Amino acid sequence: MTPPEPAALVYVFAVCRGGDLTALAELPGLGTGAPVRTLPAGPLTAVVQDVPAAGFGEEALRQRLSDRDELERCARAHHAVITAVSALVPAVPLPLATLYLDDGRVREALGERRTSFLTALDRIAGRAEWGVKVYAPTGAPPSAPGAGPGAGATPG
Repeated sequence: MTPPEPAALVYVFAVCRGGDLTALAELPGLGTGAPVRTLPAGPLTAVVQDVPAAGFGEEALRQRLSDRDELERCARAHHAVITAVSALVPAVPLPLATLYLDDGRVREALGERRTSFLTALDRIAGRAEWGVKVYAPTGAPPSAPGAGPGAGATPG
């Protein structure tokens, strides 16, 4: 006899060392109605949200993530939670759709990867991540005044 399907799964957004994360409860997360919450596991804390198993089980998740609009919505929600956590404390983001059967399984997973999470948190503490976009004009580059073919050219 197979065990019954759980009513809810635990979606994990990020791992940190704790801190004042009460503001996270105000986030919509994935929009399931359940609050974003923290789950202590020794020196680590997982930022999680309970999600309905019917909507996030293996087959439902495969369908959800194959729909471009739904994939974008989930990715943006995932990123919003990670951004909010990272604004409060150093955090290691987990991949999109990291799911566990229950809180106990999340704690086990954090325990198994404890050293790597702590090492990563040590490495990013006190640092900031920056993104830079560079825009290049399209078309041919403008010619410099007085520049003609071979003007100023030197053999090289």
